Amino acid sequence: MKSRTDAKKRGLLCLLGLGLLVGQGLEARAQQPQSAARADSLTKATEYYYQGVLAYRTEQARSAYQLLRHAHALAPEDGDIAYLLGRVAADLGREAESLPLLELAYRADSSRRDYGQALVSAYFSRERLQDALRITEQLAKADPDNDDMRYRLVQLYARSGDLKKAIELCGELQEHFKRNVDAYAQVTQMKIQLLRMAGEGSHIFDEHHRRLELFPDDRAANYDYALYLIDRRLDDLLDKFLKDRQRQGFLKPVDAVALRVHQAVDRKKYADAERLLASVNQDTTLLTVEKLQLWALISSSQQEAENALLQDQYLPYVEQLVKLDPKAALQYYVRLLRYKERYREAIALLEPASKQRADEPWVWDEYFQDAVGLEDEALIGRVAREALRYVPTDWRYHITAASELYTAGKREEARVALERACQEVEPKTGIGPGRILGLLADLYASGTQEERAKADEYYEAALAAYDSDPEVLNNYAYRLAKAGQELAKAERLAGQAVKLSPKAAHILDTYAYIYLRLKNYTLAKLYQRKALDEAGESASADMYEHMGDILAAEADWAEAERYWTLAEAAYQKKLAEPDLEPSQAEELRATLPTLKKKINDAKKKIQRQQR
Repeated sequence: MKSRTDAKKRGLLCLLGLGLLVGQGLEARAQQPQSAARADSLTKATEYYYQGVLAYRTEQARSAYQLLRHAHALAPEDGDIAYLLGRVAADLGREAESLPLLELAYRADSSRRDYGQALVSAYFSRERLQDALRITEQLAKADPDNDDMRYRLVQLYARSGDLKKAIELCGELQEHFKRNVDAYAQVTQMKIQLLRMAGEGSHIFDEHHRRLELFPDDRAANYDYALYLIDRRLDDLLDKFLKDRQRQGFLKPVDAVALRVHQAVDRKKYADAERLLASVNQDTTLLTVEKLQLWALISSSQQEAENALLQDQYLPYVEQLVKLDPKAALQYYVRLLRYKERYREAIALLEPASKQRADEPWVWDEYFQDAVGLEDEALIGRVAREALRYVPTDWRYHITAASELYTAGKREEARVALERACQEVEPKTGIGPGRILGLLADLYASGTQEERAKADEYYEAALAAYDSDPEVLNNYAYRLAKAGQELAKAERLAGQAVKLSPKAAHILDTYAYIYLRLKNYTLAKLYQRKALDEAGESASADMYEHMGDILAAEADWAEAERYWTLAEAAYQKKLAEPDLEPSQAEELRATLPTLKKKINDAKKKIQRQQR
């Protein structure tokens, strides 16, 4: 009999929607006679497993990974633990570690479809196609009515070179879907691709014809057949087909015109294509999105580039569609204007759209990007603030709004805004959440002694959310180096930052500073020179001062004095800036006496050397 504690735990998991992940293997083992030590290990493994499930479902992949590793160490043969640990490891990019775990899980219970499917995906991603095929065949045999499994089998047969089996299986699926127009179309398209790969193109006509016989009034089937005739240059058959289908009511006249546009483009008769499409541009029976696609096709075909921007000569037709159907055409048009760097025109359209269609996230995305393109800081801030009312999950708006507060000297409000962002932004991992946590860490690092104590915690959280942001890596490394703490870790973090941004002067400066603290003056000088070269005339006072410190460590006092003097001049120039924040000015003034002492000491040492 289960204890009341077990029942409560089970109830909590079900309440959280975690019931499917509760280990069947764990429960089965718990019911078997065990030694006291073994029972204790399984109990601890179960606890770690449940905690890992919770962490995984709340998108704390790294925490889940550590918890599940503990569980796996205590119950190394348990399939449920191995399966979930394998999935989490794969999510974290640990493919080599993931595969053996998923294999273990499948060996433990090959009747579990989720185990098999996860293992197939792992084999597929590592190009172990025969292994993936073997497991998929087993799964398909155990569940012959599973269409998804049979689709996967078709793909695997094709990838492994057994086109005959893939085509045969497509035929079986077609028979199965003879009454399902969409599924039949999907399978037929797959079969046509396989026939081309197998050099059996002569059968493609039959596939289109059979589909039309089964679904004569299906618009997509009629279009696909007509496009096949166009591709094969079977103009006489196309003429007859279009005439007959219109007479039978299976194609509208506007559809026939659209297909003639495709034919004209295929023949490189672009003027004819423009004339034909212009004739139906205001016909509302043809979807706006299809007309936009056709204008893009006409334009890109002439430029021989699939992603080429729409040529200006076709813009009036798109403007016509915006007036006719703004809901369908506006997003395409403003994005096109942005790509052409016509930001003001896009903003003129997006300003009213942000009032009328405020609940559509794309409006704010386009509006924000156009404001950034225009480099209008006031507009960027206003758009971000307004966007947060409707799209609170987008990290860009939170960071912009918080940065605006910080720049205005409202440090505490900026901190609160970033703390709120941590709660609202989705997902919880990735560059955005990582950057938000990194900015919070920077704020705490520059705060009171109590706040500074929290900085490392936030830097670690930032890297757990996203470990490839060079700014977070750099700032964390510099903080550790300034404090003289964990210099080996600081070197590793800064090294990662340099790999990600090898030409960023401030990051090279951090790397050099860490080598200075490690007393590796050769590498320190090498990276400091790189930093100064990259910075050029915009080199900061810190960069000059660090170079002076490195040279002083090598007793090159003349050069050290020169760089420290440059640093002093840079500090004075910074202090003269009218918009310098009081806290920054105070920090700079506190730095100057120490720097002046360095310069004076260097001068004295130079004088002694000259005597």
